Amino acid sequence: MSFSLLFFTIAAYFALVIVIFFRVLLENKNPLKTQSYLLLLIFLPVFGLFIYIFFGVNFRKQKLFSRKGIADNKLMREWQQVYQHRLENRKGHLQETLGSTGRFPFLFWRNSRAPVTFSNQVKIFNNGEEKFPVLTEQLKTAEDHIHIEYYIFEEGDTWDQIMDILCAKAGNGVEVRMIYDSIGSSNLKKSSLRRLQKAGVVTAAYNRVIFPRLTNRVNYRDHRKIVVIDGKVGFTGGINISDRYINNGKYDLYWRDVHCMVQGDAVHTLQVQFFLNWYFTKKQLIPFDRQYFPDVEKIDGIPTAIIGSQPDSNFANIMEAYYQMIHAAQKEVLIVTPYFIPNSSIMTAMAVTAKSGISVKLLLPGKPDTFFVHAASLSYVDELLENDIEVYLYEKGMVHSKVMIVDSRLCSIGTANIDYRSFDNNAEVNAFFFDGEVGEKLREDFYKDLEDARKVVPGEWKNRPLPIKLVGSIARLIAPLL
Repeated sequence: MSFSLLFFTIAAYFALVIVIFFRVLLENKNPLKTQSYLLLLIFLPVFGLFIYIFFGVNFRKQKLFSRKGIADNKLMREWQQVYQHRLENRKGHLQETLGSTGRFPFLFWRNSRAPVTFSNQVKIFNNGEEKFPVLTEQLKTAEDHIHIEYYIFEEGDTWDQIMDILCAKAGNGVEVRMIYDSIGSSNLKKSSLRRLQKAGVVTAAYNRVIFPRLTNRVNYRDHRKIVVIDGKVGFTGGINISDRYINNGKYDLYWRDVHCMVQGDAVHTLQVQFFLNWYFTKKQLIPFDRQYFPDVEKIDGIPTAIIGSQPDSNFANIMEAYYQMIHAAQKEVLIVTPYFIPNSSIMTAMAVTAKSGISVKLLLPGKPDTFFVHAASLSYVDELLENDIEVYLYEKGMVHSKVMIVDSRLCSIGTANIDYRSFDNNAEVNAFFFDGEVGEKLREDFYKDLEDARKVVPGEWKNRPLPIKLVGSIARLIAPLL
């Protein structure tokens, strides 16, 4: 390469970096993200540029995820107006029924148009060995439609069983729609998709990429786990469709996770969340008919809200719900998450709550599935311990649950981790329950998990080997990008 060509190439590169530099600044991202991208561009020439292109381009402003067809739906607008009026008129009743958590319905509605409904029954599942037998039996009962959406559909015995049911139901005239993430489900064979489509199952890939195996951490993924059956039964939580979630000896690593089944009015909100992603993936508007939103028996059930977030959400819906939950605590906050890369709001909420004399306990994996992200998570432990937050590392296997329990009366189960990716970049969904019985069940399971965990001792933690500290510091530097 001649000197003039080399000079031109270097000059062009730095000109491009300068343009991107100002683009990053003008996007007004979270300051930590801005600093991380700028450091990458400066200290990792070329490589940092590719990282920015893959992870930093702000699709939210480009409106690639527009769901205007849903928002403009006449029935949707009318229903929202009715609920808005009802919410304002029932403010006193909500505060009386929900106590100090009575303000949550207003936050949920303002941020994500998610109603709190009261005619619900809830069942909690620990691990795939509890979830999958119930899920398959419920799928077999479908008479009108099945809507199924997962980040991971992975080839194996579990998928084969569910695929058989979906094909059989579609062959018998049941409407079956399936959304899969093109990266999370990269293991899904084309032959499986052809079989589904031949049987009458309509499939849709979320945010398709050309080379999924080469882009394992690309932004804007569908991280949800949703099943809706006949508009009456719904499932959500952390468990994907994969054999690894069943602890039957097939995999060496024990997998700890939580899922739930909801029956009642809240299923309708879960249905709407599926409709949103169906419109995005297929540009098809499923009609808001009684077929998909059947009448539900009015019972004195569990107050429930289903909160969804999208890459183009106007607010960080689930993050703000987590934040509000932590601040609402009067006695205890229990958190389980596999990936802990919090923003400053969540860290501040946890610290202030703990320093106020309220018990805050955090359970993280001791045996991670992702080394670098885990190192970034552990880089926050020093700050957590300094603020009187108890940290535990689960040693039995990989803890993948996304659970928060406040005072055994307000709890969340869902797909959102406590990290930037879940808060800002992915499609996520969480179920929030205002119920002492559900809360106490999750609390008991949390303390049972602590029996298989190691409490982090401040003195021992500070004396960990220097190489481990160094890896954590490097991971922390770019943690906002993970």
